[in-house]
Amino acid sequence: MKATLIFLLLAHVSWAGPFQQRGLFDFMLEDEASGVGPEERLPDLPEVEPLGPVCPFRCQCHLRVVQCSDLELGTNPLKSSGIENGAFQGMKKLSYIRIADTNITTIPQGLPPSLTELHLDGNKIGKIDASSLKGLNNLAKLGLSFNSISAVDNGSLANAPHLRELHLDNNKLIRVPAGLAEHKYIQVVYLHNNNIAAVGPNDFCPPGYSTKKATYSGVSLFSNPVRYWEIQPSTFRCVYVRSAIQLGNYK
Repeated sequence: MKATLIFLLLAHVSWAGPFQQRGLFDFMLEDEASGVGPEERLPDLPEVEPLGPVCPFRCQCHLRVVQCSDLELGTNPLKSSGIENGAFQGMKKLSYIRIADTNITTIPQGLPPSLTELHLDGNKIGKIDASSLKGLNNLAKLGLSFNSISAVDNGSLANAPHLRELHLDNNKLIRVPAGLAEHKYIQVVYLHNNNIAAVGPNDFCPPGYSTKKATYSGVSLFSNPVRYWEIQPSTFRCVYVRSAIQLGNYK
């Protein structure tokens, strides 16, 4: 009986065909023959809904209310007459305004007191008077490069008591702006590419050392007609390091 079982097993093996290597194409043909395509074997994918409205950068959106902290109005034919007084009223959380490369000739009035940065570069502003910065108690950075500013009235900078950075390069200034020595927090002043011909010993620093004032970390005066070798060394006594002062020959 045992011999008979072994014979039957060997006979079954001998009837099986030899092993053949089969590729992916062979299995695909079998799928096509069975009427089942590859797409029917994939699970159903969820439909992707189209994106809805995107909240602008530096803004908070709640239903139909949008609260923003940056405002860009640059590179357009805007004029000073086109900005009505109080145009920014109600924007209590606005911290950044940039109005660059336009035709405005004055600093807009009625700016929100929440501003920390104001960039008005590349315009046609000719002067900073005592009321230009009125009410900007939180302003830390003021950019006025590439304008036509020839004067900064005394007392103007005092209206921005927390100002730390002032850019007045590439203008038509003939002297260092008044009020820098008395300002407590200004640390960076760009005055290069102007028409400044002289720098006094008290233009940047207070006369006495008892006055509390932040030290300067950057002062640029290059490309002005001032003879830098005639500037008294004590002029920059409140500068953090000498390398922070940028002087050079006139154009």
